[in-house]
Amino acid sequence: GKPALDREPALDRKPALDRKPALDRKPALDGKPALDGKPALDREPAAAVLLAGLDPRQRAAATVTGPLLVVAGPGTGKTRTLTYRIALQIAEGRVRPGECLAITFTRRAAEEMRERLAALAGPAARLITVTTFHGLGLQILRENAAAAGLADGFGVADDAACLAVATELAGSAPAGRRLLAATAGDADQRAAFRAALGGRGLVDFESLIELPVALLRREPAVASALRQRWRSISVDEYQDVDERQYELLRLLTAAQDGQPGGAGLTVIGDPDQAIYSFRGSDVAFFLRFTADYPDATTTELTTNYRSAPAVVAAALQAVAPATLLPGRVLHAARAAGTVPRAGLGFHEAPDERAEADWIAAEIDRLLGGASFHSLDSGRADGHAQDGWSGLGLADVAVLYRTDAQAGPLTQGLTRAGLPFQMRSHDRLARRAGVAEIVAEMRHTTAGDDTPDVRDRMRAAVRRLARLAPPGNAADIRAAGEILLPLAGRCGQDLHRFFTEIAVGAEADALDPRAEAVTLLTLHAAKGLEFEAVFLAGCERGLLPLWIPGDEERRPGDEAEERRLLFVGMTRARSLLRLSCAASRTRYGSERPGGPSPFLAAIDPSLLTRPGRARPRSPAARQLRLI
Repeated sequence: GKPALDREPALDRKPALDRKPALDRKPALDGKPALDGKPALDREPAAAVLLAGLDPRQRAAATVTGPLLVVAGPGTGKTRTLTYRIALQIAEGRVRPGECLAITFTRRAAEEMRERLAALAGPAARLITVTTFHGLGLQILRENAAAAGLADGFGVADDAACLAVATELAGSAPAGRRLLAATAGDADQRAAFRAALGGRGLVDFESLIELPVALLRREPAVASALRQRWRSISVDEYQDVDERQYELLRLLTAAQDGQPGGAGLTVIGDPDQAIYSFRGSDVAFFLRFTADYPDATTTELTTNYRSAPAVVAAALQAVAPATLLPGRVLHAARAAGTVPRAGLGFHEAPDERAEADWIAAEIDRLLGGASFHSLDSGRADGHAQDGWSGLGLADVAVLYRTDAQAGPLTQGLTRAGLPFQMRSHDRLARRAGVAEIVAEMRHTTAGDDTPDVRDRMRAAVRRLARLAPPGNAADIRAAGEILLPLAGRCGQDLHRFFTEIAVGAEADALDPRAEAVTLLTLHAAKGLEFEAVFLAGCERGLLPLWIPGDEERRPGDEAEERRLLFVGMTRARSLLRLSCAASRTRYGSERPGGPSPFLAAIDPSLLTRPGRARPRSPAARQLRLI
């Protein structure tokens, strides 16, 4: 009965996002038994053991020397291949652990990579630098603060601090907001704003890449030292790099000491999963890799170990009209018989409320009833349906295109009594309530007798919620729930807590221990997988997204929307349900919906139409309750 913020997470459950549900204990990729848990580098011969854990295409990717581009479709073992390649380079003595740099795009993915490298390389893995692009930029600036024109111990400014500085420069809060908006396209105003931040011992989020690029261009000695330090550089999700990240990588991999440019560079990704152009990402950098590095080898991973065959087939059909890999192949390793029932279905509801209720009912039905409400209503009888034994709340995700869709979905789950956790793809610092919690914690005195970050945060949430208006109090409590796992990971390191909030994404704060349905935007779902996925709003106006007044679509917009659907569909391991509404309230009025035109590319025979569970008779309900 304790409030969620005061409960300790269960310590005896495996993290939901890492565990393999009973439905699908993933076998060793090539049918061989799993390793016995000993670090691979402690075994003889180490290289042979590492290679035995890979399939033929992964093995080829792990052993190539020189610049390497790996085209890796969803579920093909991308992270596995990259981490085994790094461990193999170390095992064979080609590089030392401290000479390895691995870059990915989310803090969650970086943590997973560290864990995998630790299992493969043992204690030596601690010397490998594993970070995000912004984390790398922050590390370079911390190590070279004076050369970058920064004060030692500089901080990363959150949105509130940026607005405060802009307001001071512009003379008022409205003018400060206009100044912040203008800095994105005006180099002079951007430089003046960055200088003002620097004078206060701060940098903003964008500067974490801008300033290292400027530093390495201006200081060849610093660039040379970093190239010597990191002789092996591996980049995950390379299709998502933007221009500044690309420039930073080019500076770190330039030719030096007789070595050609990119000699130790490995990049891996899938251009058909390039979905972040709104952030400045440009898939063209992936497609031009072999032009940038003429000596590069290209290899492709084509066996999907994640999803049921019907899911793989339908996802390929959905993306085919816009694929950046003509003739691409993706084979499902799982046999069709491993899925209890046809795993792919489609449902059209009258409106968004009915869609949400259908999704909640389907989840309840599959789980056999996750609440007393479902049993009492006859919607479920306490037994998993259609052979889905072993499915739990944490194995289920509901994905959607826009944040506006979350409201009806959360209301539907709440009506059904189903617990959930919700995240978006936005920066964590911009979540409602987070800035207030950070500000309150910064005012905590050094003599506070609760040095633990989690305790400090809980105290801040309680104080703020007590004093805030009811609507704001709800935001504060929700933000506290989101920050709780991060606070626990940070122990007593308050500086780390503030830094991770400033540079992290909201989706990084997912609680892997939560026994709850996960609600995510399609962008936030990238890199995750779930046993059962419900993809809501597969309809005209949402996929592809149409915004009133925004009639001019950029070239490639519709193709990227198709890729977004491809990403969402391939998050599913066994069960995938697509849904839409015949009409939906958007922008203050009811608008017609209906199935997305993208669904026309999918073979209709793959899209079964599962029916709604019928209420059980009063007699059957009474017997169940007895």
